[in-house]
This record gives sequence, structure tokens and C-alpha cells, in this order.
Amino acid sequence: MVITDRAGTLLGPLTTTWSMPSSCSVHVVPCATCDGGFSGQRCVVEEEDKESTGAPSDYTGCWPPALTEAGTPGSPFMGWGFYSPGLACPTGYTAACTAEYGKRPGWELEFTLIPGETAVGCCPEGFKCTNFNGQTCIAVDTKLTVSTALCSGRELVNFGQVTYPVFIDITTTITEATSTGGRGTLAVPTSQEVTLLAPMFQLNYQASDVAKTTAPPTAQASPSSSESSHSPPISSNPVGSDPTSGNPVPAGEQGGLSTGAVVGIGVGAALGGILLGVLAILFFLRKKTGAAEFPESQPAEQPQYDYKYATEMPGWHQPNATELWSQPAELSSGSDRWSHNHHPHPT
Repeated sequence: MVITDRAGTLLGPLTTTWSMPSSCSVHVVPCATCDGGFSGQRCVVEEEDKESTGAPSDYTGCWPPALTEAGTPGSPFMGWGFYSPGLACPTGYTAACTAEYGKRPGWELEFTLIPGETAVGCCPEGFKCTNFNGQTCIAVDTKLTVSTALCSGRELVNFGQVTYPVFIDITTTITEATSTGGRGTLAVPTSQEVTLLAPMFQLNYQASDVAKTTAPPTAQASPSSSESSHSPPISSNPVGSDPTSGNPVPAGEQGGLSTGAVVGIGVGAALGGILLGVLAILFFLRKKTGAAEFPESQPAEQPQYDYKYATEMPGWHQPNATELWSQPAELSSGSDRWSHNHHPHPT
């Protein structure tokens, strides 16, 4: 039965993470052939039923602390109430659904909202929000492993681990008329899936509640709007640290050139400039005194410099030796184009 449009009971605030007793996560099955298991239970014995072996019952001790004014509900709780402001799902629970006032809710909301209010449904991991005799959580993860037990008096017994989905074998006895006019019975074996349910905790909050505390819980696979809009990413490795360990790295290992390398390059560049100047002077003097000694019939090997002669002499032009060897004399005035690895820039 689906229950909606109830005012609900204010259970109090829930702004910090709360942890429930370990027994609250056990799914108690009413009987060995029952097709439903519920967590958040305790075993009770009806005083007037002397033959009772105990039965599971909703337990307030498996809920976050509630205000005294909330009272003690009868079992089953039928959703009980909501926490406001509610900003933190209990340990082992996660935000499984959301609802906002004036918009379509993520599940059949039992308790109505007021203007400006948002609700989050907290469920155990592997469960989703539903409304079955009031809002609750139902298992949907096919790889979910849970603990189960039975009641024996007021104690939990027959603990076990099962992986959802869980099936039980049920034999149904059918009585029918026989061909001879008598009546007979027929045993029909069937397999029934067990439904696993858990309490759902509804957390209500408004924007003013979030501003005073931390970001509210958000539904699965949805990043917190507070984090995405107000929390810039922060690098865990500051400048000058090892990105794998976060430890500081010595200056000589941080990449780039060390101080010694920079000084060496500067000295080398200065000496190279002086040497080029001396060579340029020697070539200039040799040109004046012995340029005629170079035979014009022997073309010199062209250096690696790519001069654009076509801008001065149209058509094919093969420069003679005097033209080729006179070019380096110009380097004395243009040596600042050279990088420290001595690769000349094109003119």
C-alpha cells in the first residue's frame, strides 16, 4: 500500500553522521519460508502469547535520535517522520533519492514539503527509495550481500550471509476432487524471490540550513551543487614537489637548467662571440691580400647558409668563390642571432 500526502512527524535535526548498532543492519526474516526480510528490527515476544517464539518488530534504536516530542510509534512505523534540518545520512547509508518543493519527486513522497524545502531519502548502499506501507528502501543491487537471521524469543539466531536476489523454495499443497469422487492433495513446489527492505530516513533542509553548515547529502551519481559551484579544485602537489609522493624535490631535479649550467652557457657564448670576431677579421685581411689567388674555375663548396639570391639576381645564378667566402665577414655584426647550440638562424 502506497501512503502519500501526510504532514509527517518532525523527528529533530540530523546534521552530523550517526552510526546505528551493528544488529540494525541484519535482515530479520519472520519465518523460514517467508518472502520478506527487514532490517532495523528487534525480536519481541507478546506477553499475552505464551507460545510465541518471537517476531521481528520495527525498532526506534535503529533510527537516529529523535526528539521526545516525536513519541514512540507503533510497529510497523509506516515511515514514522523526517529529520530537519537534515544534512548527513547515517553511516552505511547514502542519498538515494531527492525531492524539491513544487517539482516532481524522485519517489512517491510520503511526507509533504513546504516552500523552499528539499528532501533527501537516505538508503543503505545497494537499495533505492520506494513507498510500501509508507516510504522505505528496497534492495535492487544484484551483487548485494546482506546478513540474515531469525527470531528465537527475543534473540536473533541462525545468522547467515546471502547474495541478492534471494529465492526460497515453497511447497504449496492443493486439495482437489479426484476422478473417483473423492478428494486428494497435490504438492506443488515453487520458487519465490525474497524482498529485502530497510528503513528510509528522510532529511529535509532549506538553503539557509546549508549556508550555516556543510553541503547537504546528494543523490547517487550526482555531485554536490555546493561543491561544484563553490569549491575549486586544489592540487595536492605544490610547485616544487614530487607529483607521486608530494615530497619536496631538490632544486637540481625540478627540471630546467641548474645555476652551474646557466653560468657555463653564458661563458661559452661569450668566448664563442670573441672567436667569431677574430675569425671575421682574419677572413677580411685575407680577402684584401690574397683574394686573387683563388682560381675562378674551381667553385667553392657552398656553406650551409641559405641566402636568397633570387631577390637580387633574376634567373639561375651560380655565385663565384669570392661571393661565397665573403659572406662570413658579415657575421661579426650579426652574431647575436646564434643560440648557445650554434645553429644559425636563416637570414
